[in-house]
Amino acid sequence: MTVVRTQITLCLIVICGLQSGRAGVLPRPAIRACEEIDAGLRENFIPHVAEGTPVALGKFPYMAIIGHRIDNNNLTFPCSGALIDKRFVVAAGHCLKNGMPVIVRLGVTNLDNEEQRNGMIEKRIKAIHLHPEYTTASAYNDIGLVELDSEVSYSSSIYPVCLHTAASVPLNNTELYATRWGVSGQKIVGEARARIVPLPLCRDAYSNFVTRRLADGIRTSQLCAHDVNAVADDCNVASGPMILVANERSNKYRLIGIDSFGARCNSQIPNVLTRVSEYLDFIESLIWPH
Repeated sequence: MTVVRTQITLCLIVICGLQSGRAGVLPRPAIRACEEIDAGLRENFIPHVAEGTPVALGKFPYMAIIGHRIDNNNLTFPCSGALIDKRFVVAAGHCLKNGMPVIVRLGVTNLDNEEQRNGMIEKRIKAIHLHPEYTTASAYNDIGLVELDSEVSYSSSIYPVCLHTAASVPLNNTELYATRWGVSGQKIVGEARARIVPLPLCRDAYSNFVTRRLADGIRTSQLCAHDVNAVADDCNVASGPMILVANERSNKYRLIGIDSFGARCNSQIPNVLTRVSEYLDFIESLIWPH
């Protein structure tokens, strides 16, 4: 019998506008892929958040949970990822480097719900692609891709998220949401509000934390976020936060960051995330090489 231990993971969502290529210039692969993703989105999604409450199946259909093998009969699910293509999930590099990731589960927001478990899919991992400059000795370039052994079929509960391709991070007139695996210690995805912390303020917050892993302080390839109303079990949050953006009227998500590290729970020091737009070349070279 396989024993499953699920820990908490976190994702974040922002609401803002779309990005487009310049007139006469062929959009980069990530933008073209996003146009296809947007074309297939449901139009009836209504964003709503109640702090720490469970998420309905299909509300965040890109959510993935990554399983690590700990022995012949046991799996642990310490971190999440985001589906960005039929064969690829993006996740934090440190999550993929540590342990032995072997499977990805999709199409589920409550692992205690038998009906959802019966409808979820489980894909074996074909390969792990870490950023070539990522190392466990450093907090930089903390991003990687999980290549699945076969394509997933899209549905209302399994659907990719667009990558945020703009160089700037939305700060004004935006709403940021956090989605988490493991709300209240349960095997479910929940949601809560959060906000982006401007880089100068984040650098100030980490000015006393410069170590060998953070030798250059907070780089522009990183971004920072903080819960507005941290839920009670923030202390148990595991790896895997994502920051995503959605158009306010058509509710189209954009993934802008992947959790890298943070201070102790209940701290006023923000989490630091890998800025996705800084790694588009790396992602595109693997998923859309032509």
